[in-house]
Amino acid sequence: MGLRESMTAGCAREPAQIARQGQAAKIMIDSRVRAIARHLLAACGTLFLISVVTFVATSSSPQNIARNVLGHYVTASQLDAYIAEHGLDRPIVVRYSEWISGLVRGDWGRSEVTGREVWPEIVKRAKRTVVLSLLSILVAVPSALMLGVFMARRAGSYSDLSLLIVTVIFAALPEFIIGIGLIALFSVTLEWLPANSTGMAFGTFRDVALAYVLPTSTLALAIIPYIARIARSTAVEAFSSAYTRAAVLRGLPRRSVVWSHAMRNAAVPLVNAIAINLVYLLGGVVVVENVFAFPGLGQQLVAAIGQSDTIVVMAITMVLGVLFIGISFTADLLVVYFNPRLQKNN
Repeated sequence: MGLRESMTAGCAREPAQIARQGQAAKIMIDSRVRAIARHLLAACGTLFLISVVTFVATSSSPQNIARNVLGHYVTASQLDAYIAEHGLDRPIVVRYSEWISGLVRGDWGRSEVTGREVWPEIVKRAKRTVVLSLLSILVAVPSALMLGVFMARRAGSYSDLSLLIVTVIFAALPEFIIGIGLIALFSVTLEWLPANSTGMAFGTFRDVALAYVLPTSTLALAIIPYIARIARSTAVEAFSSAYTRAAVLRGLPRRSVVWSHAMRNAAVPLVNAIAINLVYLLGGVVVVENVFAFPGLGQQLVAAIGQSDTIVVMAITMVLGVLFIGISFTADLLVVYFNPRLQKNN
């Protein structure tokens, strides 16, 4: 075949190759959209189940609701009057429909204990809880990744085994034990930090900043061991892989080999581990906020349960449910992004 015939054949193959590439890209995009749609549908279904379970668990008995508000020594006629006045004698399906539609419209009702609107108080406390959670994430995730990589680069050494033992010990400790230990060290012994977060209500900016230190440290120390051990195992596997060895042979800088090649390819299990621990973090927030008297959603939830304030309990449960689903949904999207093969399989 001459040069002209070869060039003609190559030009004829180019449109077909471009068409195949375009079709493959379209299939990948369609797969990504379907995967996102499935995750979004599952998230909506989970949130619906949370709302149903929450409402049934707290509002299925009108007598209990009325007794919690009026007190245990209320008469039967007072119970009946309260139930009739607040429409608690209607079918539970009707009451659930009104409650969930009110949540969607922004009408979250009034506290049965204080009589104040629920929405403004929850927004104020939710901001503090979100800030506390974000600070804990910003401290925990980079620290855990660097610790995991440090251990992986020294796998099998004395320092690696020592740090593994330390992470196992911290992973076994509940959040309130870690919090009490930090209070004993930094508040009682060294007197560097406040033992509680009451300064947030009336203190200066410095007092508010210091009030976040111990709760943030407690939450970070609670999740660092899990993420660090996952990061170590994935990094050990990534360091011994062919693409990492090829990057080393090409003479790339060590930092580029570690973070741009090894850890990027180990992103999928790390994203899953981080997402699981962030969901676990939401449960830890409830405990830690009560240990440090932190004025967030966790402290309000425990107080509302103790006061049998069902409206507030249901509202906070839904907010925490939305945060839980949001974290899980974001993690699913990141897994699909870092591993395109999952999109094709979906």
